[in-house]
Amino acid sequence: MKIMNITDLTWDHSIYPRAARSWKTVNAYAEALAVDAQFPPIKIQRVFNYTDEHGNEKFEAVIILDGIHRWSAFKEKGITKIKAVEWKDKPLDYEKNKTALLLESAQCNTSHGDRLNSSDKKRIARDIASTDPECKYTENALAEKLGVTRQTINIWITDIRARQKTNRDSIIIRLSRLGWAQEKISEKVGINQQRISQITNNANFGNIGNLLSQGRDMEYIAGHYHMDLSLAWALRLEGKTDQEKFKELGWGLRTWDQWNFNECDDRFGDDWPGRIPAQLIAHTLFYFTKPHDLVLDPMAGGGVVPDVCLLFERKCQAFDLAPGDNRQCRLA
Repeated sequence: MKIMNITDLTWDHSIYPRAARSWKTVNAYAEALAVDAQFPPIKIQRVFNYTDEHGNEKFEAVIILDGIHRWSAFKEKGITKIKAVEWKDKPLDYEKNKTALLLESAQCNTSHGDRLNSSDKKRIARDIASTDPECKYTENALAEKLGVTRQTINIWITDIRARQKTNRDSIIIRLSRLGWAQEKISEKVGINQQRISQITNNANFGNIGNLLSQGRDMEYIAGHYHMDLSLAWALRLEGKTDQEKFKELGWGLRTWDQWNFNECDDRFGDDWPGRIPAQLIAHTLFYFTKPHDLVLDPMAGGGVVPDVCLLFERKCQAFDLAPGDNRQCRLA
């Protein structure tokens, strides 16, 4: 156990498991302190690589994991020191352990004092699931920390996990169609090769035609399947000839020696300095490659080339020193 200066401790709101501090509890603790009541030590953790809520970077801080109401009461009474125990006996990297710190704080508040209510627990579960697309924190792990059943966690986060699964599957299908080896896809998305094979072999987007017949546009369809627009177009036009794809996209096919494109097609690639028209890439592929040929783009930028290769069923290896955030799972 340690004796800490009140002013040396940080209340980190981002890992605080409650929606708000209860001043009723703080005042009750302050009244108890006035008659020399004794409180158990608070729980703290030393961290580094820490940035506070105002954006001020600190090399190291001591954050409170459990005991905000006690700490607040001590401050109210002008008491300068408080007993504390440390969770881990060495400083932790704050950015790498933020979720673990939140869960430890939550678990502490499920067993004593003002216990977390169901709304707080649900909010924590959904916040963690939303930032955990690789599902490192399972429903069982969250249930144990938050003091609820696995079924309850599943009800709270099932919609988030469903969106993440669909988005992950669309990335896998995209990379597979661009010619990535299953081993490399496995490394990229963090699941085993057997599961990669199952996803690519069992992919079914047959409902695209039905959605189109209902008057849905491609933006709606891409959002429905949680995929980028270029993949949605590639799936819609799969099996058609290159000429048919030009017609469906409204581009028109020009002769091999006269190309003039004034605008970029926003359906393919990200907004990026030096962005080139997708129509230019499409014509290059039509005249100088065949379906399933491998195309190399060493300066991929916003990803126009891999997007168009996907559409025209060419394999592609694309690289860039500074890929855009939206391209991280599209470039090699």
